[in-house]
Amino acid sequence: MERERVERKRSLESARATDADADADAAAASGRLWNEKFTRYYRAQGVCASEDDFEAMMEAFRRPLPLTFRLNASVALVGATARRLEREVLPALAEAGKMAAPKCVGWYPGRMAWQIDVSQSASLKQSESEAVLRLHGFLKGATETGALTRQELVSMIPPLFLDVEPGHRVIDMCAAPGSKTSQLLEMLHHASGPRVAPRGVVVANDASLQRANLLTHQCKRSNSPALVVTNHQAQLFPILYDDRGRKLRFDRILADVPCSGDGTLRKSPDLWKKWNESSGVDLHSLQLDIATHALRLLDVGGRLVYSTCSLNPLENEAVVAALLKRARGTVELVDVSSSLPELKRRPGMKHWKVGDVFGWHDSFEETGKKRMKTIAKTMFWDGAYDQFPLERCVRIFPHLDDTGGFFITVFQKKAELPTEMEAMPVMDANTSYRAERANEEWNEKKRVAPVIRVQDKSIVKMIKKHYGARSVGDGDDSALDLNEGLMTRQHSDLEGVSPKRLYYLSQGAREVLTALSASGKNAGLQVVACGVRAFERQIVSGVECAYRLTQEALDTALPHLSKQIVRVRARELETILARQQDEPTKPSSTTRKSSDDIPEELSHEKSIANIAKVSDGCIVLTVKATSDEHEREASALAVAAWLGRGAKGKSISVLASKASGEQLLYQLRDCMSRGTVV
Repeated sequence: MERERVERKRSLESARATDADADADAAAASGRLWNEKFTRYYRAQGVCASEDDFEAMMEAFRRPLPLTFRLNASVALVGATARRLEREVLPALAEAGKMAAPKCVGWYPGRMAWQIDVSQSASLKQSESEAVLRLHGFLKGATETGALTRQELVSMIPPLFLDVEPGHRVIDMCAAPGSKTSQLLEMLHHASGPRVAPRGVVVANDASLQRANLLTHQCKRSNSPALVVTNHQAQLFPILYDDRGRKLRFDRILADVPCSGDGTLRKSPDLWKKWNESSGVDLHSLQLDIATHALRLLDVGGRLVYSTCSLNPLENEAVVAALLKRARGTVELVDVSSSLPELKRRPGMKHWKVGDVFGWHDSFEETGKKRMKTIAKTMFWDGAYDQFPLERCVRIFPHLDDTGGFFITVFQKKAELPTEMEAMPVMDANTSYRAERANEEWNEKKRVAPVIRVQDKSIVKMIKKHYGARSVGDGDDSALDLNEGLMTRQHSDLEGVSPKRLYYLSQGAREVLTALSASGKNAGLQVVACGVRAFERQIVSGVECAYRLTQEALDTALPHLSKQIVRVRARELETILARQQDEPTKPSSTTRKSSDDIPEELSHEKSIANIAKVSDGCIVLTVKATSDEHEREASALAVAAWLGRGAKGKSISVLASKASGEQLLYQLRDCMSRGTVV
């Protein structure tokens, strides 16, 4: 028996040595994209069903990650962007013949996600290929205007499992760089319906102020009044209360937690050298703390999606199982096997091993004192875990559908958490005092101006009068709430200084922003950004209103305005936008004199009559749809402009950025070619 045991051991060691030699040969052939520790660790963990499956995974990890992006389904003119992609950009790439045919991602709803055989890290603008340069121009322009987001395929999955509905309070707890937050905002808008401002809110939180600023830039392209960006450690995000002392909980929570990131080897090849067995061990406790706090913030009946870009079961199933054990039946795993049916996936692991740089550990009690600093008891498999359906967890591997590695699981909160789980970690009086002071002094120390409601009601009155804005206070519950919804940054305490920018916030965003702590004090939210920039101060002699409407706010505001709107012919708007792009244009009129009160871009008698009805200053140019079914497309072509007088008489200047103007011009011409506007 002993001899047989020794022979089996030798045979196993020989097989492992053969595998290691094969791995080393493969690594040499692929430019040393290989790590012996990584290979040995995950082969022992059994993350793949077979050795062939494991080898396929390792081979896929050595290939560059393809370029992927998704279109913004909530944009009214997404059809124009999709047509430009499918009729111009992709055929040019196919004709170039230097890459595989671009692929529409089948599991993503509505043909909105695409995969192109160009390395994600490649510099497209330096390509010698005309087709690739055209792709670069398309991606750059559509990204700047919020029509498109470059995003790794696997990171598109967690928001889809959240099932966001209108009016939901949503929080992305570890939001940077912001692509998933943008996706959540788009889903909230899409669910709310066309030309309807969402009632809900998406809170984008990140522990790093620098990263929070980056995600603000990313999410601002959504032009959403439902956005609030905060700067807190996820596991310490404040518990919010309304003015009646009731908890303001979230309906949907995304916790894409900090992780070792070894599923991103394809886009971050430097990880091949950096990875070691402790990479996943070091973050397990933080991940469990964040997920636990997420369940505290979640409303009963709400849904939490926990995700990592790691293969490590210590960061994945071990966290999930420990969470379920703590929750004692108040939380369940949702079966999402029928969701996104074309998505290739593997079930969660039922068993795993605990290891670090010191080796494998059979139990927590066997670990030494030094190792106890990183090894947690919750990492080890527990007999109670047999009852949990961990196979409902979703594992994504790179060789299944040419993606990165990823882990996702979906929780539903069935009842209130056990008391010991609901309680926040106890802090002594000194620590609690310092934390409270840190919140109070955050704005000053970080030089971030606090967000306050617009105090001067004469500003709101002026805006409502000038633009004919219908407000909730006027008896229309679906209208804008300008009395409560306009916020600003408190940059100055000087009397008589009107705010430079006014932001409009959804009802859900206002509820979060004005929330209180359990003691009835300010909740201490550290707000980096919020809402959509709606109005900007522009004081000009002879102009009645000191605030101009921004292009970003038109989707939210235009349906509720009745003044300063000028309907023009599509050809006239084309001329105005073409001039902004420095395209050569022909004057509409050759008989115009310098004393004329009619901008030279307008020639149609109805357009001339319409421009005569508005006052100088900010106006909104719109075009007419040829039928009711195209009304949404036509309204999305609205352009914020300035009507003023120059040396040659009245003139119209586009207020949208040049990038936005270029996108609007393309979409206008697309609509004109299809006969949907006149």
